[in-house]
Amino acid sequence: MTASATSPDPDEDLSSTLQYIGINKLGKTRAKLANSSETREFLEIGLALLRTDLLEHTGPDIEQGIHSRLFESLSRERIMALSEERDPKGELKLGVNMFRNRWDRKDFYTEDLIAYLFRIEPQKRHFEEMAEAGRALAKEVAFGQLIRLLAATETEAVLNDQRMSLQAILQVALPSHPRVQEFSRAQYEYLLPAWASLYEEISTTYGLSLADEYTWNDMALLFNSVVEGVTIRSRAEQDEPKLSNGEGVLAAAIFAMVPTLLANCPKDLGATFPVSRE
Repeated sequence: MTASATSPDPDEDLSSTLQYIGINKLGKTRAKLANSSETREFLEIGLALLRTDLLEHTGPDIEQGIHSRLFESLSRERIMALSEERDPKGELKLGVNMFRNRWDRKDFYTEDLIAYLFRIEPQKRHFEEMAEAGRALAKEVAFGQLIRLLAATETEAVLNDQRMSLQAILQVALPSHPRVQEFSRAQYEYLLPAWASLYEEISTTYGLSLADEYTWNDMALLFNSVVEGVTIRSRAEQDEPKLSNGEGVLAAAIFAMVPTLLANCPKDLGATFPVSRE
């Protein structure tokens, strides 16, 4: 199993991601700073503050005053305060000077934080995890059960990955930002074709073939569109949305589409394992 997509990979190279770190320093020094554990912690602290401000915000704090809930509240003071909470023993020895050595302007830090949030590597790792799970399950379970299991896993991953929730907010708030646009392109240029290849591989394992009027990319695009819609509802309710019969919406939507997309889809696909009607 690959590293969890919800946690940072300490081996991931961030030197090309962080364009503003140590901006006046030599390239070798900048790369070293970008991949240091201290830099990763500064960035994770920034994401933690955004989660507090954007995802957990329930109204203005009258005692603290009303302030912007996007990036204005990412002050060095708050970053240092949270660093002490996260590292009470001071093992990383984070300090203001260490922060300034990396970003001497707040907007430099903000831009690198956006780039860090919208890098594609965690999405690739998530795909690899799902692909590994799909290939393993295809050897053990019926096609209908595979759909239910993977749909439930995907919905759970969305609920547990607040990074994706932050991305959704900032994609709406900053649709023209270069890093946001790069992220969207990478999803369609890399991830959708990768999913399409996986769907083809798994379908072939079950002896299923694609209907003449569709492509595997069509299937990936349709499934992705449904996933995006279901994830919005899941985040709002903090639970997997279900139909009146108890079926998960994502699995049900796939069951509805697959007979059209596959030329020889089993007729009892969705009835392989009856849905609980509790």
